[in-house]
Amino acid sequence: MKLTSKPLLYTPDWLISFEKDIAGEIILHHDPGEVIREYRKRYGMSQEELGELMGMRRESVSRIENGSVTPTFDFVKTFIKTMALIEAIRVERAQHKKINVYFLENIARESGFDLEKFPFILAVAVESYDKKLIKIKKSLKEKRYGK
Repeated sequence: MKLTSKPLLYTPDWLISFEKDIAGEIILHHDPGEVIREYRKRYGMSQEELGELMGMRRESVSRIENGSVTPTFDFVKTFIKTMALIEAIRVERAQHKKINVYFLENIARESGFDLEKFPFILAVAVESYDKKLIKIKKSLKEKRYGK
């Protein structure tokens, strides 16, 4: 039996690959909560912010991250889509001065992301990208001038 899904019009192939990589990391790791924590921190989110995006309390995110609760399939699926959307926003931010919100909303729509949460995830992604960029610039400046 061959499974078919509707074709994705907006989601680029690299983003689908990114989702598969996250899924593999979570599923194959001996501590999936550790992988989830690493991604949350990579994108500069608090447990409370991740909880808001995932529709759960901060305490539930904490339990998943510290390994006392195993994440459900639905949690993992939503988490992967959320991280992929954040990555897409960050890539868009890196490539263009002005973010194509229409394009990103369509990616979100294709992945089944709750569009009511889109402005929040957009803000989180842009803020984390900008903080990382500032940190990189500062590091390069310190290297160049030996500070």
